[in-house]
Amino acid sequence: MFLGAFLISLVLQVSLEYYQSIAIFTPLTERTGNIQVISQFLNHFKGTMKIYEEYRWEYGDVASFVRQARERQLQDSAYLSRIQTKLPVIGKDQYLLASAIKDTFRSYTDIHEQICSLLIEGENSEAATLYYEKFTPCASYLSTYTQQLLVQAITDNQHSYTKLMALNGRFTLLQNIFLGLVVALGTVLVSSLLGMIRSVQEMSRRSIEIGDGLFDTPDVDASHNDEIGDLAKAFNSMKHSMKRQVGLLEEKNQMESELYQKENEALGLQNLLEAQKLQVFRSQVNPHFLFNTLNVLMYNAQEEHAPVTERMLRSLSQIYRYATGNNKAQVPLSRELNIVKAYASLCEARFGDKMKFTLHLPSDTDVTEVLVPSFIIQPLVENAFKHGLTPKEDAGSVVVDIKTHEGMLFIIVSDDGVGICPQTLGAVREKLKNPTADGEHIGLSNVASRLALLSRKSSITIDSQQAKGTTVELRLPLIVASDPMHKEGDEE
Repeated sequence: MFLGAFLISLVLQVSLEYYQSIAIFTPLTERTGNIQVISQFLNHFKGTMKIYEEYRWEYGDVASFVRQARERQLQDSAYLSRIQTKLPVIGKDQYLLASAIKDTFRSYTDIHEQICSLLIEGENSEAATLYYEKFTPCASYLSTYTQQLLVQAITDNQHSYTKLMALNGRFTLLQNIFLGLVVALGTVLVSSLLGMIRSVQEMSRRSIEIGDGLFDTPDVDASHNDEIGDLAKAFNSMKHSMKRQVGLLEEKNQMESELYQKENEALGLQNLLEAQKLQVFRSQVNPHFLFNTLNVLMYNAQEEHAPVTERMLRSLSQIYRYATGNNKAQVPLSRELNIVKAYASLCEARFGDKMKFTLHLPSDTDVTEVLVPSFIIQPLVENAFKHGLTPKEDAGSVVVDIKTHEGMLFIIVSDDGVGICPQTLGAVREKLKNPTADGEHIGLSNVASRLALLSRKSSITIDSQQAKGTTVELRLPLIVASDPMHKEGDEE
């Protein structure tokens, strides 16, 4: 209530000040400014007439006189345009005089131009005659009207000033009343707010103490007959209720703790038994069982005449046997490429025409005799499909190019996918300098680690451009199985 009354009083105070400015100070300023403009016009016009009076019509400097007279006439016109002619601002008498001045000034301007034209044409005597017969009387009328307008404006301003000052006195009295009301209401409001703040601060301190488990603190003062008093009573009631609940919970927890200790011993034995059973069950689900399951699914697809599904299961079976088999450190390159083609066929079957895989082999090298680390190419092809082509909207391709040169084997995996941004590419290159098997880019890191263990001559490089694609090149020693015992047949 106090806040509402305070705001209403404040709004009324501001409204009175605004209305006082519009109704009193603005009219006074406009009328005072109009008097100044009339006085400036009259003084400047007298200066213009003095130039005419001092000019010698027989032998005067025509060019200088005409230039000066025209400049003065333009300045007189500028002053005249600033004189108020609106009835709400000036009285009726001022309006009539201002209209007469503007009409006379137009005649004065026409005669002035005629005199200047005659002087330029050399008709000095005719110009002098026009000055004495028409210009001087017109200028006299204009000066007289202006003086009358100045006197009338000063008189009207005095009457208006008296009325406006009386009105201003009433406004000032109302402002003082509202100002006193604002101060009184503000004092009461601040006092009430301070009392509320003290009560809230006390409840805040008690809340902190209750949070620390101190329920025996004194109650909050609830003697106020307002909302704060009701809040304090509710706070005290809540504190006592919480104290009772905490006591009950402590007793319950103590009983449950004793019961939990007894049950925990029995549960520990039961968990140990269940863990042993689970371990036995896991050992029974071996790779042989999963491989046989894939074969069953493949034969079912064949019976159901689903060649695509059969092909995918055959490729998956081949990859799974290769991954779970007892592979040596070095395997024939042909066997590694078979796994890559099997993986590529899965991707092509999944994405259709969107993805294409191409393999280029050297014509002068038997890939069945070349040995490479197992799973050295497949992670690179997987990265190309997954990170290069999958985000791309259009179709794309992955190319694996095998080359040999001067005792070195070059394996180049390239794609025309989305590429890698410069910041990420730099981070990947730094990662490959010290490869680890954690975080992102596990496939690349694994390949880089195995190449580092294979030979100091081995290396991996990666180049990429955004929206153009990525190329990964492996360089490793060319190892050929010289002994037929070391050659292994290709697996499907």
